[in-house]
Amino acid sequence: MQKSLAKKRNRLGPFVMTLLIIASAAPLFITHADANTIGNYPDIPGGVPGNTVQYNKTNITPVGDMTQVKAGEPALFRYRNMTMLMNCTQNCTLVVTANPEVTPKILGLSLEPNQTMTLTMNMSGSPQQGATIMERTLNFYWGLEPNAELQLSAQLRLHINQTELNQELNREVNASILTWMYWNRTQAEWIPVESYMDQNGYLVCNTYHLSTWTVAEVTEVIPEFPSLVILPLFILATLLAVIVYGRKHSV
Repeated sequence: MQKSLAKKRNRLGPFVMTLLIIASAAPLFITHADANTIGNYPDIPGGVPGNTVQYNKTNITPVGDMTQVKAGEPALFRYRNMTMLMNCTQNCTLVVTANPEVTPKILGLSLEPNQTMTLTMNMSGSPQQGATIMERTLNFYWGLEPNAELQLSAQLRLHINQTELNQELNREVNASILTWMYWNRTQAEWIPVESYMDQNGYLVCNTYHLSTWTVAEVTEVIPEFPSLVILPLFILATLLAVIVYGRKHSV
């Protein structure tokens, strides 16, 4: 009898080992499958790239939640009150905090820094770091603070659902004049940045610096870099002055 049981155990051994190997590899297969099919998520307007890595944390409101985002590898973060698709051309350590008072938002953030970075991200319903409360905002402030001075270009996106906004803010929101704005610490004022609505319903702006940002209804937008317009006009005015001066003294 004991010999018979020993034979059965010997036969079952390889089978059990095979099951254990398959079980241990299962998470890898699931992750790979998610990466290939992640673009089919219907709740994210416009979808996401097929090679996106998903961090599913819908059971928490993040407080100092730290994640390593690899260069060129899109990352989809799902928290209780925030969904964000992020892409960075350099390795980035992302530290996220979102105040529970912030209603669910769908965001996009694309970064092209000139070096690796640590980015501290804070979402709240009121401004931080001494910024004043901006009128006609969406009760949403997005603090983006890199760990060092660096050169970068960035694109910020916020999905706009006007019906939900009207209900949330208890007023009629004019989506056609919604504009991204950042807090200028030197001037101690909010600076509007040229923004546009893309085909997927995101309010988009492009910038060359990170700060505390908000979205508000603004009727007049001053270009973020007016010198790009003023400089050619200054050069033209100088040339005209030289020509006029030369004509007067040549007579």
